[in-house]
Amino acid sequence: MDKIIYRALNALYVLSSVYITFSGGHRAFLGPVSLLFLLVPAVGERLFRMRLGYPMKTALVAFCFLAYNLGTALQWFDLGTGWAWFDRVVAYDNFVHCLSGILFTVIGLCFYGKLTAGESRGSRRLLEISYAFFFSMFVAVIWEIGEFTGFLLTGHDSQHTLTTGVFDTMEDIIACFAGSLLAALDYYVFTRGGGGLLMRLVRSFDRANSRRP
Repeated sequence: MDKIIYRALNALYVLSSVYITFSGGHRAFLGPVSLLFLLVPAVGERLFRMRLGYPMKTALVAFCFLAYNLGTALQWFDLGTGWAWFDRVVAYDNFVHCLSGILFTVIGLCFYGKLTAGESRGSRRLLEISYAFFFSMFVAVIWEIGEFTGFLLTGHDSQHTLTTGVFDTMEDIIACFAGSLLAALDYYVFTRGGGGLLMRLVRSFDRANSRRP
C-alpha cells in the first residue's frame, strides 16, 4: 500500500510540473526544475548509504510538492493559497516552514538511529531528541542562508530582504521551531508508550535498514 501511495504521489507531482511548465512566463523554466526534486529520495539513499522506506520517501516528495511546486513555482508563498479561511488563520509560508520543522526533526531521529545502530529507540531520550531537534534547526538556518545567497547571486528576493527581511527570516525560523517542538512532543509520547503519530516514519526507516525499533 505504501508503495502505491508513493507512486500515485509521484504521478501527481509530474502532472503538476507539466502544468507549471505550460502555464507561461518564468514558470516554463521552473516546471522542469521541479522534476529534479523527485530524485531527492534516491540521491539521499545513495549519498548516505541507507534505505528510506516508502513512508519517508512519500513524506519527502510531498514536502517538495508543497514547498516548491505550490509555494515557489505557483507563488503560494507570496499570494497565499486562495482559500480565504486558511489564509486568515496562517500564512502558507509559515505552514510549510512548520512542516519542515516536523519533517527534519523526524529525519534527525532517523540519522541518530543510523549512527547508533546498536541502541534501542528511547534508550537515551534526551540525547536522541536533542540531536533531532538541533538538526532540524540547523537545516532551517542553512535554508535561510541559501535564500540570502540566492538573492545576492540572482536578485530574486524570496526573503523580502529589501523590505521586511528580518521579520520574514525570523518568522520562518520560528515556524520551523514550532514544528520541531511538535515532532519532539510526538517522540516523547512514543517513548512513554503512546502511539506517536510521526514515529511511523521512523519505524519504517528502521525496518528498511534492518535496525531494531
